[in-house]
Amino acid sequence: MNLYQMIFKRRTIRKLKKEPVPDQLLKDILYFGNCVTRLYPEISIQMEICDNLDGKLPVSGLWKVDAPYYLVLYSEEKEGYLLNAGYTMEPILLYMTAKGLGTCYLGNTKISRLEPPGLKPVIAIAFGYPKTLLYRDPATARRLPLKELCIFKEEAGEPMKNILKAIRLSPSIMNTQPWRFIVYNDKIYIFSCKEILPSPHLISLREISLGIMLSHLSIAAEEMWMNVKLEVEEAMDRKSYKSGSYVSTANVKEYRS
Repeated sequence: MNLYQMIFKRRTIRKLKKEPVPDQLLKDILYFGNCVTRLYPEISIQMEICDNLDGKLPVSGLWKVDAPYYLVLYSEEKEGYLLNAGYTMEPILLYMTAKGLGTCYLGNTKISRLEPPGLKPVIAIAFGYPKTLLYRDPATARRLPLKELCIFKEEAGEPMKNILKAIRLSPSIMNTQPWRFIVYNDKIYIFSCKEILPSPHLISLREISLGIMLSHLSIAAEEMWMNVKLEVEEAMDRKSYKSGSYVSTANVKEYRS
């Protein structure tokens, strides 16, 4: 199964077996991660897999998950680095799911390691072989329906509807789905909701969530043989909005040979 199919199958798994993952698969995960297309390729990042099979890794945090392995993303702290982190990590989690591994995004979790020079830890992923079912039925996902997420200004074709279905299943901080869309036949205006979150760290996780959502958009568009160009329109960016803020516009076109 490919990444697009994994969008509909992947579920968050917090109960993981303390069993080793083959060394070659661990190497493949890092190799795949380094090949993933990034939202902002000019931002330097680095990934590391931390072994916790002996349970002695110093892991702390409110939402800590006991796992045999953790994948940590380090990044330069530049404009857009949180969006870039979510956009980069989600395909890796989908890849791991396809390889039979359970995964869980960890918010407010710290793994005491020596940080690469000039980079800071942004997000950690707990992973390993699952104790529970690996795949889900997408019909059971706790997500708002598209009619609550989208305002349709024009009739959306089947490829656009499939893209929106993949976007709808994007994981997000506390399952808040902090995004709304205005949809045209070949264009999606993307907005971030103004939720009241209790800490700056949770606000940063919302930005990572938006990056994950943009990754789902790109993966689904590629599967539909559509080309996506994300751009910030100055006229939209200058406006103020009561219930959110403008993020960007996704222009969706068919591939031309």
